[in-house]
Amino acid sequence: MYKKISQDEAKKIMEISPCLILDVRTEDEFVLGHLENSVCIPVDELEGRLDELPDKEQLILVCCRSGKSSKLAAEFLDSRGYKNVLDFGGLVYWRYGYVEWD
Repeated sequence: MYKKISQDEAKKIMEISPCLILDVRTEDEFVLGHLENSVCIPVDELEGRLDELPDKEQLILVCCRSGKSSKLAAEFLDSRGYKNVLDFGGLVYWRYGYVEWD
């Protein structure tokens, strides 16, 4: 089962644990600003791109813009047998800064 965590918890995990940060926003949203080392797989493409997430034991932190899509993605991954999925919600609430592409 996936778990909802706070953004403070997510930040601490990112600092101490190897994890995949999965951003489920659109590519257009991702290019405007995203977390360092995050991977973009839009929520509506997730089912067709599960081969990009082969390790079902890997710690995956899921985020989106407002929190709705990250919840849907976390529930979906859980239903497909992923064991370590943590949803930390929307980046509109993230106060630790983005990495932006120029």
